[in-house]
Amino acid sequence: MHRTWFVLVAASAACLAHGAAAPTRVVATAEGGVTGVMQGGVAVFRGLPYAAAPDGQWRWRAPRPAPHRDTVFEATDFGPICPQSQRVTPYRHLAGLAMSEECLRLNVYVPAAAFEGGARVPVMVWIHGGSYRWGAGSWPGGEPFTLAHQGVAVVTINYRLGRLGLYAHPALSASMPDEPLANFALMDQIAALRWVRDNIAAFGGDPARVTIFGQSAGGVSVTALMAAPDARGLFSGAIAQSGAARIEGDRKLRGEGGPFDPLETDGLAMAESFGIANDVAAPARLRALAAADIVAYSEKEVQNSMNPVVDGRVMPDDVARIFRAGRQQPVPFLTGTTDWEASLLGPYAFKLEGLLLGADPAAVRAVYADLDEPARVNAWFMDSLFRGPARFLAGEMPRVGQPAWLYEFSYVGEGRRAGEPGASHSDDVAFVFGDLGMRGRWRGGAPPTAADRHMAKIVMGYWVNFARRGDPNGPGLPTWPRYERPTDQLLELGPDITAHRPDRHDTALRFLERRYEATLGTP
Repeated sequence: MHRTWFVLVAASAACLAHGAAAPTRVVATAEGGVTGVMQGGVAVFRGLPYAAAPDGQWRWRAPRPAPHRDTVFEATDFGPICPQSQRVTPYRHLAGLAMSEECLRLNVYVPAAAFEGGARVPVMVWIHGGSYRWGAGSWPGGEPFTLAHQGVAVVTINYRLGRLGLYAHPALSASMPDEPLANFALMDQIAALRWVRDNIAAFGGDPARVTIFGQSAGGVSVTALMAAPDARGLFSGAIAQSGAARIEGDRKLRGEGGPFDPLETDGLAMAESFGIANDVAAPARLRALAAADIVAYSEKEVQNSMNPVVDGRVMPDDVARIFRAGRQQPVPFLTGTTDWEASLLGPYAFKLEGLLLGADPAAVRAVYADLDEPARVNAWFMDSLFRGPARFLAGEMPRVGQPAWLYEFSYVGEGRRAGEPGASHSDDVAFVFGDLGMRGRWRGGAPPTAADRHMAKIVMGYWVNFARRGDPNGPGLPTWPRYERPTDQLLELGPDITAHRPDRHDTALRFLERRYEATLGTP
C-alpha cells in the first residue's frame, strides 16, 4: 500500500510536467503493474518495455519477454530511442534524446472513457518509417492525441534500427543454428504485437480489433508482417502507406541473386572493418562492439533502406511471392502512395541506369517516351518502387478472400501549392493523425488553413473507419470503391476527392505488370 502511494505521488509530479491533471489507476500487465498520466482526456503510458534489452550476448537475437517487475512502473516519460545516426538523419526532432539498446519500448494512448471502464475500442499500432535506420515511436511534441480522441487506442513502437536491426554474418549464423536470423527489426515488431494482444484489454483496447499502420519503412513493415508466419493472427487489418519495395525481390540472406550483395556478405565487410575474422570468436567480438561504432560505420555508405530479407524462417520468401501464392494474412488491406514520392531523390541528379536494377534501359525509356530524362528518372522511381508495388499487392487480396482499397495522396497544403509539384513522401502522415500542429509532421511554411484541417478530418476519418470495421467508408465521406484489378480504381485524396483509374500512369503500370508476371508467373 505504501509503495503504491509513493509511486502515485511521484507520478503526479511527472504529470504536472506534461500538463496532465492526475496519474491513472494502476494497470495490471503480464510484467507487473503500470501507471501513466491522464492528459487531455486520454490515458497516456509512455516508455513501456515490451521486450528485454537486446544488448550484450542478446544482441542480434530474437527479442525476449520483458522481465517481470515487483514494483509499479511509472510510464510517464518516453524511454530511450534505438541507436541511430544523429549526424545523418531526417529526424532532427529526435536530436538529443537518450539512445540505448534498451529501447524496445512502446507508448499507449487510450480515450479516457474506454480506459475508465467503457466499451473496448479498436487499436491502431503505428510503425514508424525512416528506412529502418532512423526514427522512433516516441515523438516529443507530436503524440497521437487527436487520433485517440476519435475513439481508438493508439500504440506507437520502437524497434531496432540499422545494422542492429538487420544483420547477418556467417560465423554468427553458424553459432545460432536453431534461432531466427537477420530480421531483428521485424522480430521486434512481432514481439510488440504479441504484447498488445496480451495486454491491451487491461487498458481498454480490443485485442480482436488491432490494425497495424505504417509509412515508408513502416509501410514496408506492414506488408512484411502480412507475409510473416509468426505475425499471423496478431492483427485484424493492415494499412501500408508509401511502402517502397521491389516486387522482383530485394536482398537475400546469402547466395546468389538480387540487386544487392547478400546480407552475410555485408556482415563480413563490417566485421573486417573492425578487424574481426570469420571464425568462432567472431560472434562474441561482434557483440562486444559499441553500438555507437556500428552506427558510425553505417554513416559512411549510401543510405538505402534496410528492408527485411528472405531468411527462410521469419521471412520465408519475398513478400510479392507470398501474396501471389495467397499465403498472406487474410485481413482487409488499405495501401497507397503520395503523388510526388520522387521528393525522396532530393536535389541529386540520379541517372536512370543507377535506378533500373536489371530493367532494360531502352524499354523503360520507351515507356516514358514523352518525358525528358530527369522527369523519366523521377517517374520510374515512383512507379517501380511505390505505385506499381502498391497496386500489385492490393490486386492480390482476392486470393485470401479479403478486400483492398488503393489511394494516391495528392493534397498539398494551401500555403505550399505554388512551389511544389505534388505531395511529398511523408506528407500524408500529419493528415492521417488528424493533427496538423504535430511538430515534424506538418510541412508548410504557412500555418494550416481551414481547408487543410478539413482534409485532415477526412483522411483521419477513413483510417479510423477502417480500424473500426475493416472498411474506410462511412457517413459524410466520399465513397471509396474497393480495389479490383478489372476496374483498377483508386481514390485520389486531393483537393478534389475522386475515384478513378490511374490513367496518367497506365502505360508504365502495364509495363511493370508484365515484368511482375515474368518474375512471378501469370496469376
